[in-house]
Amino acid sequence: MYGSTRLLRRLGRLLVYLGLMAIVLIWISPYLWMVLASLRDPSEPFSAGILPTRLRLGNYNNALRRASLVVAFRNSFVVAFSSAVLALVLAIGAGYGFSRFRFKGHGAMLIFLLIIKSLPGVLLAIAIFSLARRLHIFDSFVPLVLLNAMFNLPFAIWNMRTVFDGVNPELDEAAMIDGCSRLGAILRVLMPICTPGIAATFAFLFLLAWNEFMFAVTFISSPEKVLVQPVIASYVGQFAADYTGLITASVLASFPLILVFLAIQRYVISGLSMGALKG
Repeated sequence: MYGSTRLLRRLGRLLVYLGLMAIVLIWISPYLWMVLASLRDPSEPFSAGILPTRLRLGNYNNALRRASLVVAFRNSFVVAFSSAVLALVLAIGAGYGFSRFRFKGHGAMLIFLLIIKSLPGVLLAIAIFSLARRLHIFDSFVPLVLLNAMFNLPFAIWNMRTVFDGVNPELDEAAMIDGCSRLGAILRVLMPICTPGIAATFAFLFLLAWNEFMFAVTFISSPEKVLVQPVIASYVGQFAADYTGLITASVLASFPLILVFLAIQRYVISGLSMGALKG
């Protein structure tokens, strides 16, 4: 009886592992297809068969030799990093306020943040475009940083509020009794404790800003200031399309995101487990 029970447990565990492996394989299969397609000959981007007949590593060399793509990577990193930092700094303050204080309209303001997040950016694009022209900040990174930070701020505030909710308020009070100001308590006590949640929030803010397309097309016209998403879209023209180049550039554009998540992997996992992305 005991032996059969152990066997059933092992079989159950094996089935769970196989199920998880199948889910992971299904989840990453589109990306694997992109990687394999980027290694195909440009004349056969969608040929039959899973594996390419000949590996064409030169596709990546050709993509990197395209000056606009290299410049776009640099520009996108500047915009994504700057907007993520700006949104995170504002979200830490706002998230702390929503977590620690109860005031009139507290719940209504949180709902209002969700409403702002649900608004499509295209509704405001024309008005913001006109404003950028008047302020002479069109064709610069300033509107992109501000817009990405603004539209991603509700997401970040809800995340940081949940992070601070997981920390006992008595820690704040103890720090202030010891002589810290409220800002000092946040910087010296709460932020070290909440590092996983902060890192997870930053990673997703960077991801959202890096993948943004509409504002990058609308507010940038100079080739030296172009971002990576419009460059990828330029592989598809009105009468022809370079599908191999498109796929190769898309794979290259995913590498910075992978590196960011790998660099702060343990913080992201801890942040997810502590509920940084709930709400």
